[in-house]
Amino acid sequence: MMVFRNLSESDFESIYYQHMVNDFPENELKEIEIIKRAFKKGKYACVVMEEDDDIRAYACFSWVHPEVQILDYLAVVSDIRGKGYGSQLLHWLKGNPEVKEIILESEDPDFSKNKIEKEIRTRRLSFYQKNGMKKRETSVVLGDVEFNIFTFDDSNLSEKELLKEMLMIYQQTSPNLQVIPY
Repeated sequence: MMVFRNLSESDFESIYYQHMVNDFPENELKEIEIIKRAFKKGKYACVVMEEDDDIRAYACFSWVHPEVQILDYLAVVSDIRGKGYGSQLLHWLKGNPEVKEIILESEDPDFSKNKIEKEIRTRRLSFYQKNGMKKRETSVVLGDVEFNIFTFDDSNLSEKELLKEMLMIYQQTSPNLQVIPY
C-alpha cells in the first residue's frame, strides 16, 4: 500500500544526502543550509511516497504564502524510475485538499544544447502534461537556464500572480538568483 508522509527537518537531511545529491545536478541543488532555514521558518516541506516502508519518490516545496507553492524538487528513486511512481505522486498532489496551487519549472527544450538534451527535456514536459499540468504563457530564465512554467490544469493563478509568487519565493530561497521572464 502506498503511504504519503511529510518529513521533519531531520528526516529531510537523510533524503537530501541519500537521494537528492545523486538525483539532481550540483548546479540545480540548493545547499542544505538554505533549505533548513526555510524549514525552520515554516516555508518548506518535503513529502515522501513509501511502499512497504521503502521510499519510492519524493517532492519538496517552497512558498511564501502556503496556498501557492513551487515544486522545488520531484524525483523517483533512481533504480525504479519509469514504473509510474512519479505519476502517482503528481496525482496524489493534485487530489490533496491541502495543496491549492503548485508551480513547477522545467527546462525549455527550445534552448537545449544538443539533440539528446532536447529529447530529455521534451519527454519531461510530456510527463508533466500527461499528469494534469499545463504549460503557462510565462517562462523564465533562472540564473542562466530557460524554464517553461507549469501549474495544474485547474489553476486559478493569472500570469501576473504566477510571476509575482515565483519572484517572492525565489527572493526567499535564492536571493542572488536572477529571474527574468521571457
